[in-house]
Amino acid sequence: MSSLREAQKQLTRDVIVERALELFTEKGYAATTIDEIAAAAGTTRVTFYAYYPSRSDLMRDFMARVNAVLDRADGPDSASTAVELVDVVRDGKLPGILAWLESRAALWPVFRPYLDVLDEAAAVDREVRTLVEGWHEEVISDLVRGMQLAGRFPEETHHIRGTLAFTQLDYVATLWTRRKLEPNRDHALEVLADSWYHLLCDAG
Repeated sequence: MSSLREAQKQLTRDVIVERALELFTEKGYAATTIDEIAAAAGTTRVTFYAYYPSRSDLMRDFMARVNAVLDRADGPDSASTAVELVDVVRDGKLPGILAWLESRAALWPVFRPYLDVLDEAAAVDREVRTLVEGWHEEVISDLVRGMQLAGRFPEETHHIRGTLAFTQLDYVATLWTRRKLEPNRDHALEVLADSWYHLLCDAG
């Protein structure tokens, strides 16, 4: 019985999240009300708050869904980590980097809409900004860890290298989602992979 109840709860959560994503994307984060989300999800404000006591809690669920799509799991320090990303940077080969970037680009339509809303929410909600900035650091930490494991580059340059690489990827990804621009994706990914290779791998 309890497993059935849990499945029903998860279904309700999924519907709320899906409708919220649609409304936030269409109207904007700040302009969308809880009542509108609840109505679109076929439920009530009371039910919404039972699942998400605040908009920030809803944004935490958005972030959890991004991590699930990207196979980011709890790391040793409880932050999320993507083992495959660490390994690709540690191995330091251009074809491996390009393949990883292509695999993530294939998932952009699935997870980027969540990140776009999170970025918009971060502009008006300090709690969400802290959440998003923390997640950025978790991804950058994977890049740093890969360089550390390879013994590559001076330690004091690792974080800025990781930050530049992450920022490039984040910006290029927005060209296909929020900005709705579509330059040649294959060319963009090849240039991005080349940039990552020089930033993170080519210590020669």
